[in-house]
Amino acid sequence: MSTADLLFVEGPVFDGEAWREAPLAVRGERVVALGDEALALRGPRTRVISLRGRALLPGFHDAHTHFLGGALAAEALDPSAVRSSAELAACVAAWLDERRAERGAERAGGGAGAELWVQGRGWEADRFPDGAWPLREDLDRVAPDVPVILRRRDGHAAIANGRALALAGIDRHRADPPGGRILRDAAGEPSGILLESPAIDLVLACVPSPDAETKRRALRRALPRASALGITSIQDDTSYDERLRSGPIYASLRDEGALPLRVTIWRRLGRTPEDLAAEAAALGPCEQVRYGMLKGYLDGSLGSRTALLWEPYCGCGDHGVDLDEAGSLKADVAAAHRAGYQVGLHAIGDRALSQGLDAFAAAGPLAELRARRHRIEHAQLFRPGDVERLAAQGTVASVQPIHLASDLLIARERLGEERCRGAYPWASLLAAGARLAFGTDWPIEPLEPLDGLYTALRRLPPPSRGIAAEPFFPAEALGLDAALRAYTLGAAEAAHQEDRLGRLAPGFLADALVLSGDPRAVEPEALPDLRVELTLRGGEVVFEG
Repeated sequence: MSTADLLFVEGPVFDGEAWREAPLAVRGERVVALGDEALALRGPRTRVISLRGRALLPGFHDAHTHFLGGALAAEALDPSAVRSSAELAACVAAWLDERRAERGAERAGGGAGAELWVQGRGWEADRFPDGAWPLREDLDRVAPDVPVILRRRDGHAAIANGRALALAGIDRHRADPPGGRILRDAAGEPSGILLESPAIDLVLACVPSPDAETKRRALRRALPRASALGITSIQDDTSYDERLRSGPIYASLRDEGALPLRVTIWRRLGRTPEDLAAEAAALGPCEQVRYGMLKGYLDGSLGSRTALLWEPYCGCGDHGVDLDEAGSLKADVAAAHRAGYQVGLHAIGDRALSQGLDAFAAAGPLAELRARRHRIEHAQLFRPGDVERLAAQGTVASVQPIHLASDLLIARERLGEERCRGAYPWASLLAAGARLAFGTDWPIEPLEPLDGLYTALRRLPPPSRGIAAEPFFPAEALGLDAALRAYTLGAAEAAHQEDRLGRLAPGFLADALVLSGDPRAVEPEALPDLRVELTLRGGEVVFEG
């Protein structure tokens, strides 16, 4: 009888559904035994790991990231700490000084602006005085000849300076693109604020595309961080930017032995079947790197006031932004459904979510919908009845609990108390029988899974944020087991991978992590302080510390 390569003993194991007691045996890339029979697989070369006060869990599966985008953003300007438009401009000026110094004096003069772009993401107008948008004039003062495009934290708004607007052909005569808005000053001139991708992309189309080596280098720096956090699978959304096509990049890292996790890549809804098939054929059969769902967009974000609502935002008559102004989404969803694809729709506002469920309902019979497991990404605000409708369809609620931590201080101001009762309804979703999958939306939010788990349990920002608040409708909080399941087996189910991922059971891939303590034995406030001490991907140790 073949012996085990790894044997975990003397401690608790969360198997993806419930808690068990070790031992657990791993041979090759799979779990081969859980329970007393695992002890019989101990051999002279078996590495025995005592849990003693620690806990073994399935690896975290982040069901919603922009991983390549986040890896690239790490090399760009980070304006997340600024608290005013003037500070944002100062941040740009300092970044330019650093980059010009790196390029050398000979490239710091005329002509540098044609090559250099200032890009970044992370400013938050709600932290500015009176919540005012940043000012184009401040950026023009420090970067008159260098184009600047800086996106809000959530990516649904951006500020561009005059140079960037000119390159994109955005002036007083440029009409708003369908689904996007170009905000203007009292004289009708573009203010620099662009809302939603159709408007922001006018500028981004002018930014030089990152080449393959730049993408590879950025991922090499970001991937070890994911492993250190116990993340063994990600679903990477690069659908919002065609320049970020990442399949060949991930595959090359896999072939080099430099990819410590599993990657499912999303692509844009509406691309032709021929294009999708050709792209998949080029990637080849590859379990570790695969293509997944097709992503569509219905609205924006609560923070940018572009989430699409049935009733207007409090204090104004604006309902948000409808990214399906052209009315093509239902047809695109139906075509993808008929072709056998899973579809995920970005929907944050209650009207956008309703429209997404309508699109799924029109795509095919209920049995097909339940088998396909289409998804609502974010699923933040529900009107009465839509929780049950989502569950009945078999639609996955793909949720990033940490978004509640960021939106808690603005939700009531934008939505009012009564609508907030239908916001982030995680317990209600599970009670209705819905599938729930957790992720982070990194880099919009931090990559740390334990922060999201804390928010799922307490309906509060993690203690590290230092925000004093009352729990946000605490009846919608989850228990620890339900939250862990959403971050492991629930995320695997959302990707149609629950036959091999998300559980620690015989026959499943040995993607696992060891926490420094038993999460059942600590107060919720101490949960984010636990550390990942060991991460396995397919039985291979990819992090130990």
